[in-house]
Amino acid sequence: MFINNAKISSVLERGGTVVVPSRQRAAAIRLAHTVAQLDRKLEHWGSCDVLPWSAWLERMAATARHGALRGLRRLSATEEWLAWRAASVAASASAGMLMPASLADALRRSAARVRDGALQWPGSPTGESALLRQASASMARVCRERGAVLGDDWPLLLRDAPVSPVPLLLAGFEELGPALKARLAELGAHFDDSASAATAAAPAAVPADELVAASDRDDELRRAAQWSRRLLERDAGARLLVIVPQLAQCRAMAIQAFEHALNGSELLSGLEAQRRFAVEGGVPLTEYPLVAAALALLALGSEGLEFAELATLLRGSFLRCGTPAARAALELRLRDRNVLHADVRQLLDVVRTAAADWSGGLESALGAMLPALTRAAAAPARAGDWARHFAAQLALWGWPGTQALDSAEQQQRERFETLLGEFATLDRTTGLTSAAAAVQLLRAMAARTRFEAATDDTAVTISAESGDPLVHYDGIWVTGLDAERWPAPAQPDPFIPLAVQRAAQLPGASPEGQLMVAKQRLAAWRARAGMLVLSQACNDGDVQLQPSRLLPWPDSQPEHAEAPLPIALEDPLLAALRAGAVLEPRPEERALVWPAERNLPGGTRALDLQAACPFRALAELRLEAAPLPEPRPGLDPRERGQVLHQALEHVWRELKGSAALRRCDAAALQALARQATTRALSALLAKRSTPLPASLQANESARTASLIVLLLEQEKARADFSIDALEASSVHGLAGAQIKVRMDRVDRLDDGRYTVIDYKSGTPLKFDAVDERPQYVQLLAYAALMPAPLAGVAGVHLRPDGIAWRGAAEDVTVFPLLAVRRGPPLPWVEVLPFARRVVAGLVSGFVSGDAAVAPRAGACEHCHLPGLCRIDSTRLALEETAMAPAGLSDES
Repeated sequence: MFINNAKISSVLERGGTVVVPSRQRAAAIRLAHTVAQLDRKLEHWGSCDVLPWSAWLERMAATARHGALRGLRRLSATEEWLAWRAASVAASASAGMLMPASLADALRRSAARVRDGALQWPGSPTGESALLRQASASMARVCRERGAVLGDDWPLLLRDAPVSPVPLLLAGFEELGPALKARLAELGAHFDDSASAATAAAPAAVPADELVAASDRDDELRRAAQWSRRLLERDAGARLLVIVPQLAQCRAMAIQAFEHALNGSELLSGLEAQRRFAVEGGVPLTEYPLVAAALALLALGSEGLEFAELATLLRGSFLRCGTPAARAALELRLRDRNVLHADVRQLLDVVRTAAADWSGGLESALGAMLPALTRAAAAPARAGDWARHFAAQLALWGWPGTQALDSAEQQQRERFETLLGEFATLDRTTGLTSAAAAVQLLRAMAARTRFEAATDDTAVTISAESGDPLVHYDGIWVTGLDAERWPAPAQPDPFIPLAVQRAAQLPGASPEGQLMVAKQRLAAWRARAGMLVLSQACNDGDVQLQPSRLLPWPDSQPEHAEAPLPIALEDPLLAALRAGAVLEPRPEERALVWPAERNLPGGTRALDLQAACPFRALAELRLEAAPLPEPRPGLDPRERGQVLHQALEHVWRELKGSAALRRCDAAALQALARQATTRALSALLAKRSTPLPASLQANESARTASLIVLLLEQEKARADFSIDALEASSVHGLAGAQIKVRMDRVDRLDDGRYTVIDYKSGTPLKFDAVDERPQYVQLLAYAALMPAPLAGVAGVHLRPDGIAWRGAAEDVTVFPLLAVRRGPPLPWVEVLPFARRVVAGLVSGFVSGDAAVAPRAGACEHCHLPGLCRIDSTRLALEETAMAPAGLSDES
């Protein structure tokens, strides 16, 4: 890396100042200058004066404090953002816009364009330009009231500035308004026009060392990473630049590609990898787990947290509150109780309901936190007071935990504490705010703050900046140069009339302007690169992309949708892992024999899982790898099922059979269903940690009652029956094992036969009485275990869209609404022995320890264990094809 820009080198050699658009470009020039001095064998030299535009304006503001800024102060970046946000809301008040505060950054950029170009337009303003004028007037009024000035108000900051005593050069700027450029020229500034000169001298199509077509964006990044590796293997001292214009959307993908390509050998050997690449620009501070934990703790102490964020906090290591095991147990308890949102008081209530030896110090820690939080949240306070309270609150939580922080985490902590200091200066801006509002503002500030931990000099720099790199690199690779993105489409400013923008020749206002910018960048890359590679992805999801006409693609380059895509390169780390794999004989998929004296775990669920996949039955019921419940708004499916079962139990304990049912008219049935539902719902809500809103209670009650009434009307068509048992549990012996079953309802018909009914609130299951691997094993188990005489088994699925009956019966009068299976029905006398054989086989398989990864067709679609069983996708597709039932269709 070295400076091959004659103007920049000349200014720096003469002790002048170079101003560039960004901190990244300034850092690159400083590094190149240092390398140049070392190459000259110098032992000491003066620091080069290279500043980003914002830092140079700050320097000029410091010199103007005794002149143009006498008695005025510059608004901080956060104060200015908040002021623009308030101005946006005020200006949009009559427009009926959604989220008007989100316009703040766009309005600020538009106001800067108007100021930098001294733009004016006559006539009546458009709706958008009127909004800009109102917001700008509001900002001017705020500055007058506060005795302040905007941070980028260069007309005032540079009003009394003298001519620069040293050479002053502005380099790398693609858009400088004429008014700003004229004022800088008055101060003696010069402008680097090397990109424009190179563009004028370049041929129509600037050549590149290589043009690369990749299959997709992931493949494009892998190719760039492997190109970097090849160059570094040739020359370890090479310095490379990879430009990824859409870096914000594919940052994680880029890091993985370069980590695997450049540091793969260290990762495979277990050695600590030396970082050979750096990603410019940083990410929002909120994306770092350490900072996210701090913000979550502050929110927990004010307005509470949604479960997903709360679970992440409890599983993390950035707090000292209870033991990790106790926090994990608390998370499971919150899941089990369907707690979607909680604050410290609610967490304490949940912990106090647990056993004394369970909390692991959580109760005492939360109990100590609650009084301090309650006192702090009692009244609104100013930002400075909240900043001190937040710092004290984080200390009480023990943030950032007991584990030692690495260098990057320590820098993240320091940056967050600096941000907390910036928040403390907002007293005049925010006034009195509540605890919740203060936390939301601090979170918004963190989301706007992009941060990247400082690293040593690296060989490869990944950047989103497409402008002139300003320094020479041994190699530059530019991605994303397809026809849709290169040249970029016109992007006119939404708040300035289009005619005004085009008259001022703003580059983004027209395709011609964007074409000129693209040509200038292309020439700059060519001038700054020892080797230039330009690439595009041919595919973006399901959309095939065309190559840019601005680049000299060869005639063989595919340009039509029917052209074949390039073959994607393989990830080198994954390829090395596969190549170095050692195959071992796989042990027999069998667990220990289940003890005969113990009931099968889970009752009939063990048989359901064994039929779906023996491995899943083993994992869930023996290894306890059960899926965790996920809290959701309202009642979750388990709670909804509990309400339904209890309500129906109340109904049938009242009716006792079909005789009383037929005596009830529609009004009586509705009253009975409402009463039973209210009792069941009240019992459930009494056990919940969080209340259910009254509107949701009313909806759940009405929905459940209406389904019960519909079911009762359908049951009037059945043959006469009386209730023999409700929610009855019993233990049965089968195939040398004990299995406990709980039957929702057993009816006794007038002729002495019995029926079994099972209630479900989920999606109707397919029931096939001749399926060797049935989906609805529970009904077959009831048929196999229920003593004779049994007339039928049925599953009743009560769904918001209606009621579905599944099962089998001796005759149509037993269950008239059973779904009819296509083809000749299986005689009832054959169903019972078939059910006993299938259920006995499933019991034997579970007891003997059968744990084969052999899923039933479709069983993997809703399974949570693919990472544990590691079933091969090709094998799965073949098995699902082979297992698909032939000649059968789903029941109606």
